[in-house]
Amino acid sequence: MKKIEAGKNLYCIMRGLHRDIGFLTLGLTLVYVLSGVLLIYRNTDFLKKEKTSELQLQQNLSEEDLAKQLAVRNFRVEKKEGDVFYFKEGFYNATTGAAKISRKDYPPIIKKLVSLHKITGANRLSLLNTIYGILLLFLAVSSLFMFKFGTGKSKRGLAFTSLGVILTILFLVLL
Repeated sequence: MKKIEAGKNLYCIMRGLHRDIGFLTLGLTLVYVLSGVLLIYRNTDFLKKEKTSELQLQQNLSEEDLAKQLAVRNFRVEKKEGDVFYFKEGFYNATTGAAKISRKDYPPIIKKLVSLHKITGANRLSLLNTIYGILLLFLAVSSLFMFKFGTGKSKRGLAFTSLGVILTILFLVLL
């Protein structure tokens, strides 16, 4: 039986882990890519469907209170006729409290997919994002173990790593 050197053993372990974690993160990355591409077009109606709701609100709400009740971003009354406020998404009758609002939103499954990019620490799915980030960090670091340190390929890898850090800093400073 051949004796395995300690250094070679570390390289073998890291290569195996890099491969297996790479396949795991491939699945996660495909989902994040889809949700990221959808977010690029979030200010358009791409894949969104219109949903109209009729609400019964308090009577005689001010514009500020109406905006809070309806949870509409950049709320602005466009026209007022008597007691009826007209805004981009619908209308509100101050006398009766009746409101009708039309919003365009993603279907439920796509909405969940898009929400992956908007998760904060309070969300129960934040653990998934944290694990995914740690796995990506491991892939980045373990890639340095694909070749023995000191060889031409490892030096090239360190050069590209340095280039990546420098480019990121340049983009942050210049943009």
